[in-house]
Parts: sequence; C-alpha cells; structure tokens
Amino acid sequence: MTVAAPTVPIEDPHFYLADPWPTFDWMRREQPFYYYEPLDTFVLTRHADINAVTRRAAEFVSSRGLFLNDVKYADQAGGELLTDSFFPKGGEQVGTTDPPRHQELRRVIAPAFSPRALERMRGTLTGVVRDLVRGIGSGEVTDWIPAASAVPIVAATHLIGLPDTDVERVQHWSDELEKLGADLTFDELRAAATEFQGLQRYIVDSIEAKRRSPGGEDLLTVLLEAELDQKKVSEANVVMFAMTMLAAGSDTTRALLAGLVHELAQRPDQWQRLREDRSLVPLAIEETLRWVTPARAFLRTAVEDIELEGQLIREGQHVYLMYMAANRDETVFPDPYRFDVGRAESVKHLSFSSGAHVCAGSRLVRLEAPIVLNALLDEFSAVELAAPATPVVHIIRNSWTAMPVRFHR
Repeated sequence: MTVAAPTVPIEDPHFYLADPWPTFDWMRREQPFYYYEPLDTFVLTRHADINAVTRRAAEFVSSRGLFLNDVKYADQAGGELLTDSFFPKGGEQVGTTDPPRHQELRRVIAPAFSPRALERMRGTLTGVVRDLVRGIGSGEVTDWIPAASAVPIVAATHLIGLPDTDVERVQHWSDELEKLGADLTFDELRAAATEFQGLQRYIVDSIEAKRRSPGGEDLLTVLLEAELDQKKVSEANVVMFAMTMLAAGSDTTRALLAGLVHELAQRPDQWQRLREDRSLVPLAIEETLRWVTPARAFLRTAVEDIELEGQLIREGQHVYLMYMAANRDETVFPDPYRFDVGRAESVKHLSFSSGAHVCAGSRLVRLEAPIVLNALLDEFSAVELAAPATPVVHIIRNSWTAMPVRFHR
C-alpha cells in the first residue's frame, strides 16, 4: 500500500508555531522538493539546495514575487506584483530586481553601508543603547519588545539621515509592510498598502529638507548625489530605498534582538559563558540568527525549465526557500536543535539568504546586535522569562509581540 505524503500547510501561520521541526526533518529526508500544489510551488528545506538556487539568481528570479501572497493574489492584482502596491510608482525594489540590474542598484546604496559610514554611527547607537539598558529596573518585570523595537529604528533613522522620529509611528509602518506576508485577504492587503503610504510622505518631506541642507554620509545624501543610468537617481528610487531600509530592516532586527534575550533567558549557563568570554558575542549573534530565522522563507520563480538535484522545475513554477528548515540541516549544523553560543558553523546560517540577494543590511545588523548584547551583559548578571513570550502569528516573520522578562543586576 502506498502511503500519501502529508500535506504541509505552508500558508497557515499556526503551522510554524506548532512544532514544525519533525515535518521539516521529514521533508529534508524524504521530500526535499516538496510540491505544494495550490500555488504550483516546490518547498526547499535542504541547505545545499537553497544555496544552489540563490547562486542562480538570473534563472530563479525575485522579480515575480518574494511572498506567497504575490502568487496567491496574482490575478486580483491585475498583472502587477502585490508587493509593488506598497511602494511608489516608478521606484525599483532592490529585493525584487534581478541581475544585472540588482547589482547596479546595490552599487548605488553601497556607500551608505561602508565600514566608515557604519562606524560613524557606533557612538550614537552605543549611547542610546546604554541609556535604554540602564533604565531597566533590576528584578522588575519588563517587556523587552519595545526596547528591541526601538534600537533598529533609531539605527535606521541615523543611517538613512532622517530626523529623530516617533518610534511607535515607524513601528506602525513596519507592521503594515509586514502584512505582505501575512494570512490576509486581498482587500486587507490593499488597505495595508494604503496605510503604508504614510511612510512615503514622511520620507519625501525628509528629502526636501536634505536638499536644503546637503552633506553627510547618510543614505539620503548618498542617493541624492549618486548617479544611475548616467543621471541622478530618481526621487522614486530614493524614496523606495529609504522606505525599504526603515520598515523592512527594523522588523528583522527586532526579531533578532528579541530572540537573543528569549533564548539566553532560558539558558543561564550560556549567559554566564558570554559574560566570562566576550569573544563569543559575534558567534552568539550568528547562532541566534540561525535559531530564530527572522524571515522564515522567501519565494523565487523559474524563468526556464531547470533540473536541480534530479527534480525538474518548469518555467513559471516557484520555489519556496525555507530558510528556517535549512538552518536546522544536520549536514551543516551538527546537533542542530542545541542552541550553542560557541557554535563555529553558525556563520553558515541562511537567515540573510545568500548569493546575489544576500541582505544588504546585514552589516548594520551585525553592528547593532553586539552593542545591545554587550550592554546587557555589562549591566546584568542574569535574565529570566517572567512569563511565556507571545509569538507573532505570521507566515514569514518569526518574532514576538510581548516578552515579559526580569533582568537582575
């Protein structure tokens, strides 16, 4: 008797919160190219297969959508990506642009992420984090999520060259963008796109202010002075880059900073190990990125018939790169369900993807996270969960909406 393969509900956010790991183990072992028929999509769970796809960015393209909703609502969106409805007309999204244009766009924004530019903001960010951490009462129940949210927004506003702004307002815009990957109706997604336009107006106002007072190494200044196609970068692209960096970058870093505290609060031995040996901090960041995987998965589309490890993927079919499953691939990460701040191979995680589309903001994340973790280790001898954290219910985002903790001096 033939046993039918189980249905893997990749569009159900609750699947990811209800111990998906045995399913992912089975997929890697038995169905590494699991076919999800409703969206004509192959779900990839092995580290090597995902790497192979990301190295072939011209054949497995991003321009036909990164989210399952881009496929699900393709007909209702009327020929355009649902993602595009969130952004200004005429702007080019780095994440949904294919080579060679993708590299041209990254070249334009690269100076804003140079070591010199990032180092310039270290002092400011260190001061902000120090004040935030010192304001936490010893032994008091504290929700860590507002702090984890504030740090990346402050960092992004400085990097972009925006005036200090209301963290809650930017957080709202970030949450609206997050709805792109949520389990929502088409009308709900359209409403989120409309709400997200408030960020566009805010950035346009900031661009006008920057034109009146030019100078600096921030992203807006870099873009306003840069050339693309032998002419000045269009305002639509300037707005697009800034919107993406501020909104998309803040939620992933929030998830990482939340994950650091969540995992270390449950492992006092790992906390003490880090206090005694700060050289492990960078590896602890990478291990948390592996463990949390803030963005669980993204989509690619084949532009021609391609055979990958014996599996034929036809033109127009999609592959869903399940990074979270690949980050538990035992062929790359021995004993993958053990959280270890000293794990040397943690640097091989796919939480920033890989290949041409590796996250442009990864350097900024790796600047922010050690500042936060070192500040907490300096200030507190221990941390514990005061109550179970409340997870985000989402298809793509792995994070929390509340995390009651107690820090002890």
